[in-house]
Amino acid sequence: MAAPEPTGPGLRGLPWVIAALGAALAPHIPFVPPWVALLVIAAGAWRWAADRRRWPMPPKWLRISAVVAATLAVLGSYRTVNGIEAGTALLALMAGVKLLETRGSRDLTVLAFIAYFLLYAALLRDQRLPQLPYLLGVTVFATAALMRVHAGTAGDSGRDVLRRTGALMLQAVPLALLLFLLFPRLPGPFWGVATSDSARTGLGDEMTPGDISDLSASGEVAFRVRFLGELPPPVQRYWRGPVLHEFDGRSWRRPRAQAFPTQGVKFVGDPVDYQITLEPTDRPWILALDIPAEWPEREAYRSYDFQLVSPRRLTEVSSYRLRSYPRFVAGAELPHSLRNKDTRLPPEGNPRSRALARELAARHGEPLAIAQALLTMFREQPYVYTLDPPRLAENAMDEFLFTTRRGFCEHYASAFTLVMRAAGVPARVVTGYQGGEFNPIGGYLIVRQSDAHAWSEIWVAGRGWLRVDPTAAVAPERIERGLIGALGADEVAPGRLRDASDLWLQVELTWDTLNDFWNERVVRFNAARQMNLLERLGFDSPDWRTLGLGLAASLAGFFVSLSLYLAWRYRDPPRDWPARLHAEVARRLRRRGLSPGPAEGPVAFLERAARACPDAARDLAAIRGLYVDLRYGPFPTESDLRRLKHLVNRLRP
Repeated sequence: MAAPEPTGPGLRGLPWVIAALGAALAPHIPFVPPWVALLVIAAGAWRWAADRRRWPMPPKWLRISAVVAATLAVLGSYRTVNGIEAGTALLALMAGVKLLETRGSRDLTVLAFIAYFLLYAALLRDQRLPQLPYLLGVTVFATAALMRVHAGTAGDSGRDVLRRTGALMLQAVPLALLLFLLFPRLPGPFWGVATSDSARTGLGDEMTPGDISDLSASGEVAFRVRFLGELPPPVQRYWRGPVLHEFDGRSWRRPRAQAFPTQGVKFVGDPVDYQITLEPTDRPWILALDIPAEWPEREAYRSYDFQLVSPRRLTEVSSYRLRSYPRFVAGAELPHSLRNKDTRLPPEGNPRSRALARELAARHGEPLAIAQALLTMFREQPYVYTLDPPRLAENAMDEFLFTTRRGFCEHYASAFTLVMRAAGVPARVVTGYQGGEFNPIGGYLIVRQSDAHAWSEIWVAGRGWLRVDPTAAVAPERIERGLIGALGADEVAPGRLRDASDLWLQVELTWDTLNDFWNERVVRFNAARQMNLLERLGFDSPDWRTLGLGLAASLAGFFVSLSLYLAWRYRDPPRDWPARLHAEVARRLRRRGLSPGPAEGPVAFLERAARACPDAARDLAAIRGLYVDLRYGPFPTESDLRRLKHLVNRLRP
């Protein structure tokens, strides 16, 4: 067994490095298998105990076996070692193995830099503002650990190390800003690296009764909108998401791998121009104000059912400049294939709903009259709009329409669309968001997950697709005042504290404004914005060469300024006149072969010089007396200083 290895000066910062590594690993714990975190924690505990209690380090064969086993374990769990998830797990395991062979400052430096890489991986996974203070704090601590390893002394306290680290980080801020503004940005996701494929909160391509009510229990921000003109009224704030055409008797789904003819749209009235910034959802939906008319064609396309879709999944904060028209005629001509799709029902199921449809069709005949009769039923009969609807059995829509009569927006939209289809009217379900809260501090509209909504569209000859919102018939307050305004006071809903307290409302709106600033000015600072910045600085038609020259010039200016500051900061302290004159005497005597000894003071040197130079002994004695009076006397005078200068100038080398 190997002998215990003592802790030398190079391992003075071991506890700091272990703590920094653990803090850097903490943001990844929810995303890596539990055994990864447990193994790294166990390795850190073993190394700390080995340092404190002089335990032996693991033999080399065991460490090599651990490296091979860790690599195979990551391959078995992720089928790869690439990507943020697999790469982070492998990096954490390698850090654990490295802990078991730390013997000097070089090993601790490697571990500290692994901590930096873990922090960078956490930033790649999530660039939201709330985690930034933690990541910055751990970065400072990891830098302090390096300072402890390389620049610390045994007598330094933790406060001293952190103080020096803080000063060092503050000096690096200008350089960090220059690199942020001028370092070439790669197009695509953050720093050109795709983020995690883990599911995010948001609308899916399927809707089952209860899905949107579950989503509406979240108060997270879905997207923010800045309008370039007046804010549209609540009744026009329908944000179109996935359009669902297929129905299996319980759930609605978006068709997969099916193409239908494109339908034309005729826009009427004035447009609404706006900039929408969406939070990551890992889905391609772009929530546009119904119906989008203009969009960046390289970044999105409009589907046959008027939904705006991105060609890639939105795994990062994304922003789009859009134009919509609240008034339109969409799909005046309905293709036969789409008519079949939007009138199709399962062969069986929900018999009472089908019977109701046949009754309404026989009584009213026209699609709009059938729809109005169904809305009147919702409005006049004891239907309840609730965030906590009861669970439904096999014939879910029958049970909802004729038994429970309690549901959320997806229940009403699903039941309405089913009845309209059974009556022979083309109909479909549209999911998205409705409403939003205006933030006067930031000047934009906040749309949260709690604003998730579902409504119906029916097709009427000559008028195209018409929006019908059954929820508005049951709870019109939902459209005008939002979710809280439509629910009972005894129901739990996100945002009640914000609604009840003006102070808390201001706190939340201020915090959201900071989040929006972070997203717009930092996370989304891409190549295009870099070029815009150069244009504002006076460069005509800037390109990558201009950017490189600007970066080089800025870095040169920074380092020159830093060098001048350091030269001024660490310059020799100014000497007083007696000291300056003594230095001049020493310089002249040095030509005579006399120099002060390493521990010889000015007075002793002048006495020795007077004995060694009889021709200048009188002047040197006078110089010594005046020097003592000016340096140590109680009342030095200007005349003494002038006489000392005269004697020094008269002294010959």
